[in-house]
Order: sequence, then C-alpha cells, then structure tokens
Amino acid sequence: MANQEISIGVAGPILSGNAFLSRVKCGKKNCRCATDPAERHKVYQWSGNINGKNTTRTLTREMYVECKKRIASYKKLKRLFLAEVSNSLMQAPWLEK
Repeated sequence: MANQEISIGVAGPILSGNAFLSRVKCGKKNCRCATDPAERHKVYQWSGNINGKNTTRTLTREMYVECKKRIASYKKLKRLFLAEVSNSLMQAPWLEK
C-alpha cells in the first residue's frame, strides 16, 4: 500500500485549552462588586497545559476573542483528525485481501 498525503483544512493558528470569563470581587470595601454579585468585575482567562503543567493566564478582551477562535480551530482539527484515523482503520493492511 502506497503512502498518501492527507490534507485537513483548518485555519491556523490553533490553541488547545479553554477560554472563559470569570466574575470576581476586587477586595475594595466601597466597590460596587463587594455587595452586588451582578456588578463583579469581568476577568477573561485561558486555561490549558504548557510543558506538562496546568496553567491559567489572564487575558484582555481582544486576546480572549482570539483565543476562542484558535480553540475552535483546534477542536475542528481534532475532530477531523479523529475522523481520518477512523476512516484509515477501515483500510488497515490486515483488511486487505
């Protein structure tokens, strides 16, 4: 069986992990966030694995939006890759006659 090149169409760059929005109290007694949970401050974050260690990073809103796009590309790549592996198993050498 000849080797063939596989092309999986995903826009890069990609990023694994999760980007999310947290709401936190700042700690100032007179701040509106101290008494009203709806007024807590927005903190954009990314959480993932860097060099084998779980890591969380604080992001700007712009960085958060970009991370969400890259994570979506990563998930699409992973889904397409797993589908290709599954299809390739149907053509495994032990199935050839």
